[in-house]
Amino acid sequence: MQIFLATERGVFELVPTGGAHRICCPELEVIDVALFEGHLYVCSPKLGLFEVRGGRLKRLAATPCWRLIATDASLLASVDGPALVDALSGSKIADFSEYAERLGWRFLGGPAHIMDVASFKGLYVAAVEEGNLLAGEDLVSLKPTRFWGDLHALLADRDRLYMSTSTGIYYTDDLEKFSMSLGPTGYTHAIRRCGGYLATHEISAKPLWVSVDGTSWRNLPLELPKPAYGTTNLACVGSKAIYAVRQVYAIDIPRLIVEKMASGIPLVLNVVAL
Repeated sequence: MQIFLATERGVFELVPTGGAHRICCPELEVIDVALFEGHLYVCSPKLGLFEVRGGRLKRLAATPCWRLIATDASLLASVDGPALVDALSGSKIADFSEYAERLGWRFLGGPAHIMDVASFKGLYVAAVEEGNLLAGEDLVSLKPTRFWGDLHALLADRDRLYMSTSTGIYYTDDLEKFSMSLGPTGYTHAIRRCGGYLATHEISAKPLWVSVDGTSWRNLPLELPKPAYGTTNLACVGSKAIYAVRQVYAIDIPRLIVEKMASGIPLVLNVVAL
């Protein structure tokens, strides 16, 4: 497994034995990265979607890009609208701006976007920042559910869908009834499976929370750098959490052992395990 750090100044790859090196585009603020058919693709919320080939950038879409979504046959990108485009060609495949206008979806006064996508009980689900949770049999026909929020991350895990939001973690078994977990009540921007634990982070001096059952969470007694607004600073390798803001830490959750792996990195916007 490779761990990539999408940062305010390019993409870094974490070295398993410690340290990180930049592999791409120091001129770009990058919020997501994906490998597809041997090539690197990067999403910039300011400058759009790019393919990296031979060290050179090829712009595929100029609209602000927020997330890369791998499917069985293609790679999609979430852009302002909200809309989805084919990351290989830049062509638009789905546009949800009509829902945005009718239901009042907005992000910081501008267009909303899809921040995450998951597969749940035979359906695709998508998190709109800021708007409704979407669901549908395919990504083109997504429709709003009744759940509305400042949605950041999704995780389908053990017959339940979890949603990371600006007011904590919510969950549903059926996309009809939604409940709030007992745990963080502030701004969360990640939800991962780390071995026997679910994990998230909140903007706090002790940012990490974990749960065994998904309904009750406990705050780990570990002081770490605070995440920023809009950043996803957590990935998991087995039961070990990788947490990165400007430094990178590997955290053994069961034993509460923290190891610093790298430092001196530009602000991390997303930790991506591929």
